[in-house]
Amino acid sequence: MTQTPHPEPDPRWSFDDERAYESARNRIGAVIAAYSARIGDAEDAGDDAEADRLAAASAEYEELRRRLSPDDGGEIARINAEFPELLARVRAGRQ
Repeated sequence: MTQTPHPEPDPRWSFDDERAYESARNRIGAVIAAYSARIGDAEDAGDDAEADRLAAASAEYEELRRRLSPDDGGEIARINAEFPELLARVRAGRQ
């Protein structure tokens, strides 16, 4: 049985860098999920314009998550600092 070797950690990033990056990606994912729930509610209510608006906002966060890299230290720090509040606003329908 052949074992696949584990990739070596990238020396540019510390464990804390990797953890912060994963946390940022998870926070973005939570915001996307909150938008998805609101999109479903808008669709259930027959409010296509609101569903479209929410889908456009969600798409921006999907793009942010797609392009985020562990090299983006400032952006990662901003996401980890600001997204808990953003998530609360999206869930409350204020975003």
